[in-house]
Amino acid sequence: MQSLPLRVAEIPRMTEQKPRLALDLDVLTEGGKTDAYRVCERLCEGLARSPQLAVQFMADAMRVAEADARLRSAGFVASLQPIEALPSRKTDIALSFFRPESQAWREDRTVVHAHVIYDLIAIARPELFSPAVAKSAHDLVSSLDQRSLVFTLSEFARRQLLRFRPDLSPAQVAVIPPAVSAWFEPCEDAARRAAARSKHGVPAAVPYVVASASAQPPEVLDRLVRAFLQAADHASASDLHLVLVADPDEQSSAIGAALASAGERRARILVVPAARIENADLAALYGDALCFVDLLQGAGAGLAPLEAMACGTPVVCAGDAAFAETVADAGVLVEARDVDAAARAIAQFAVSPEARQAAAASALRRACTFDRAHCIERVTAVLLDACERYRVWPSSLLWQRQTGPVREGRAPVLEQGPSPLATYLAYENGAQGPDFGIPLSTLEAPGREWPLWRDTLAASGAAGRVEGGLRTRGVRKSGTPDEPLISYVTVVRNNVATLERAIESVQRQTYRNVEHIVLDGASTDGTVDLILRHAERLDYFVSEPDRGLYDAINKAVPLARGQLICILNSDDWLEPHSAEIAVHRMRGLMDAPTLLFTGALVHEVGGKPVVEWPPAFVHPGSYFTCASDCHNGIYATPSAYEHSGPYDASYKIAADFKWIMTSLDAGIRFVYTQEVAIHYSLGGTSGDAVGHSRDCLRVVSDRFPFLTREEVRGLYDGYFGFEHQLPDEPVPRSESLTLFLRRVFADHVDRPDFQTAVAWAAMVTLQHPKDTPAAVPIAPNAVPSIRRSAKDLAKGLLHRSPFLYNVAVRCYARLRR
Repeated sequence: MQSLPLRVAEIPRMTEQKPRLALDLDVLTEGGKTDAYRVCERLCEGLARSPQLAVQFMADAMRVAEADARLRSAGFVASLQPIEALPSRKTDIALSFFRPESQAWREDRTVVHAHVIYDLIAIARPELFSPAVAKSAHDLVSSLDQRSLVFTLSEFARRQLLRFRPDLSPAQVAVIPPAVSAWFEPCEDAARRAAARSKHGVPAAVPYVVASASAQPPEVLDRLVRAFLQAADHASASDLHLVLVADPDEQSSAIGAALASAGERRARILVVPAARIENADLAALYGDALCFVDLLQGAGAGLAPLEAMACGTPVVCAGDAAFAETVADAGVLVEARDVDAAARAIAQFAVSPEARQAAAASALRRACTFDRAHCIERVTAVLLDACERYRVWPSSLLWQRQTGPVREGRAPVLEQGPSPLATYLAYENGAQGPDFGIPLSTLEAPGREWPLWRDTLAASGAAGRVEGGLRTRGVRKSGTPDEPLISYVTVVRNNVATLERAIESVQRQTYRNVEHIVLDGASTDGTVDLILRHAERLDYFVSEPDRGLYDAINKAVPLARGQLICILNSDDWLEPHSAEIAVHRMRGLMDAPTLLFTGALVHEVGGKPVVEWPPAFVHPGSYFTCASDCHNGIYATPSAYEHSGPYDASYKIAADFKWIMTSLDAGIRFVYTQEVAIHYSLGGTSGDAVGHSRDCLRVVSDRFPFLTREEVRGLYDGYFGFEHQLPDEPVPRSESLTLFLRRVFADHVDRPDFQTAVAWAAMVTLQHPKDTPAAVPIAPNAVPSIRRSAKDLAKGLLHRSPFLYNVAVRCYARLRR
């Protein structure tokens, strides 16, 4: 269904100093007074009055009159005029409710694209909705990409969306704290309650149960009716009634089937159309009810129970999903299919006024903790933060890539499928690296003496040694399969300038089960005093002499207790969602030897972000091209460290590169995501380009000791992925680079691990920068040798790895063009 042209109403007080927010009023013009309608109404009203935003209103061209009426009824005087320019001329943020944007808005790359998704029921159970509503929900979720900002109404719905669209990042999806309209409050006016009963056909004086039946599956409607009938049997002395608030036009057959079993009590069941109930009437009906019931399994929003609780009405709800988040222990939570338990709870309220009164007081206290102002503040803060990121962050980070839409006809199962496979050409977020097919058998198995996992370091006896943190006071964190522990390890020496920023970034993680371990190398500049100021927030710290960066890391890693371990440099800092991203991408992989590679944002020394650093695909040929991956963006499982062995502390710069390649050779699984998890500061030891290149040459020599110095340097000249970083050192070589690479490949034909690595380097180096950001050009005179490498590799892989065989064939075919 093609979107209609948009018109915009501008509030006169809009100023250029405030971010300009365009609110989509489409839901408010549809006429139905559903939960989704009330969410939209509350947010629109609250955001429109925010002093931090300059608000505009959007509406489809055919609904201008309805939108204008809604604005005027809410107290806003604004005229709706056609858009005369691109959205970017008038808008910084576009917020839509439960429907996809028009194509024109989606294609505007200067606007923050924000959406509110009520739940995913219309995708999981499309048969419960009209074809137009189901298609709109599918189109909305399909339209989300890495530029989208999404609000959900519960943590459950957030997790559901991330399972259904695992390519999205947890950083893109924020939870709106549920809050209800001011209409929903205890109704002490007996006349108003009586009028609401009369208006909607509820007999005077009879006790009744209100149940949410809108967009409910037939089995849930059946459970509601059976629970009511059983409760009526338990409370036989009571003339108990059931009021179903439903959409009878869309659910007539399902409601009729559920009511067919009521028998003689059918007259006690009333169906009230949701679209005809004003907020004031609904609040009065809630307040006069015995209790509110909703047995929907997997609900993504808990607004209806919260509205009932705000009216002082006890609630009986399914104990999973969003209801558990909203109701908590202030209501009766039952298993969704447990009709008997629901019936007992309803009957208890019917026969015991004291039980109902206590439950009502508890419900009201719980509802009062959901503050409307806090809800608006949360949404506003997220929108302003997103707007600031769009202004400051590099445009490549925001717009370079878009995730693909949900495929049409995709099975509506809200579970994560198999992880996609990463290739050197491209990969999706969460993709796993392949099995490279040829075992690199020349490696010796790493020693098992490291790591020896422990809680604290043994006393070294060093003068001035300082030790502390939560562990030294008996507080030890741990993880579970549902909530794994994430360990951040920081080693530092004389860096009082930026260490606090790193510490604060761990403390600000949106994922709470994290720990931070700091090892200081006997600093003399005030770093130790800074650490002591944060002693109550650090899990463990020690200050004592060490033998350099990687020696300190080797001491620190065995102290980590987490299911994932990340090395955080003292001059770098984390994105707030870093730990959550790691948990999301590594779910189900934490018991195996696995490394997660995340994206980084590179900053000038003490300055603004300058470039995005997505993780490079690591392959055997990375020995010669160099693995361009940010070490601080890697999350390792403990078993990965057990398989890789320690960092080689004899390297001053590239020990992390050697560790990555050793992990690859050890068969450790690699997982990739381009989501930015770390802010990386340029400078420091790693800024020594010449020293880095020399370390990389040494990594090759250590891994392939049979190569001569000339051969190592020739491979560097042919394949190294960075700009040439060595001075013009004389390297004796009489032949051209092409002949040299061909000779080296032929001279070591008895070394399958080396042949595989060279062939991979050849394939990857062939990619033009326009094809992949991580690729580099290669000198034309090297092409014949690389072509031969690709052809030989294809032959060798024909029966070993179909995936790699196809990659090699494509590479060879490309060279022949």
